[in-house]
Amino acid sequence: MEKNTQLKIAKQLNNSVVSVLGQENLKGFERAYMIANATAELKQLLTPEYMKPIMQLQGNVLGFKTDKDNNGGYSEAIVKNCLIEAVLMGLQPYGNQFNIIAGNTYPTKQGLGYLLSNYKGLSYEIVPSLPRVNKENTSAAIVMNVFWSINNSTKRERQIEIPIKVNKFMGTDAIIGKATRKARAWLYSTITGSEISDGDIQDLDSQTIDVEVVNEEDKRISSFIQKAETIEELQEIKNSLDEEQLKLFSDEITEAENQIVFNQETKA
Repeated sequence: MEKNTQLKIAKQLNNSVVSVLGQENLKGFERAYMIANATAELKQLLTPEYMKPIMQLQGNVLGFKTDKDNNGGYSEAIVKNCLIEAVLMGLQPYGNQFNIIAGNTYPTKQGLGYLLSNYKGLSYEIVPSLPRVNKENTSAAIVMNVFWSINNSTKRERQIEIPIKVNKFMGTDAIIGKATRKARAWLYSTITGSEISDGDIQDLDSQTIDVEVVNEEDKRISSFIQKAETIEELQEIKNSLDEEQLKLFSDEITEAENQIVFNQETKA
């Protein structure tokens, strides 16, 4: 792809994102329409050719980390969907501002800091106390003092006690870092009224993923299988699954393949 063409597409992508982020006053169906329209535009513009270099950002702190970095990462279809979600939240597609965990988009500490720093009129400060770690070095609790005001209004203050899962290798700075991310998520949800889930791949156990996260991943995979419109797209999803997942979704994949073939024959 020529450089001029890339720049032209990048500008179109940015315009689609701004069409949503620049319309803070729109609510209800008007905002839903803008989001839906921008999503459709981004899906069309993010072609496999344009996504190719973006896929190189996967598993890199200069781009975005995932919980599958050690296994080749996610398929283009999942990355594309999560990327669209991230940028329409107001996050940047670089600088590890979001992680992909169980196929879902999660703003990171850096991402939440970016959202807060760009919230119009907001002034805030988060001051951590010293963490209290249990004797087994498995968990900690820390009080985060959050101060904020909007448009120079009276400064508000809140003390939030945050539990943190730790291990024997984690130091005070790491605990405070995790607590800062959670405090930023709390503040963003408080001032916007929109619940936002913060996430970081470092929170995942190296051996297992919480049952809740696994269930969310199963739902995500099932959704991608059902939405596949071509055999090639379905094959890409299959290539991203491990052996156990292929067994789990074998019937669903076969049903989707049959439906795609039927649709193609009907159109022909």
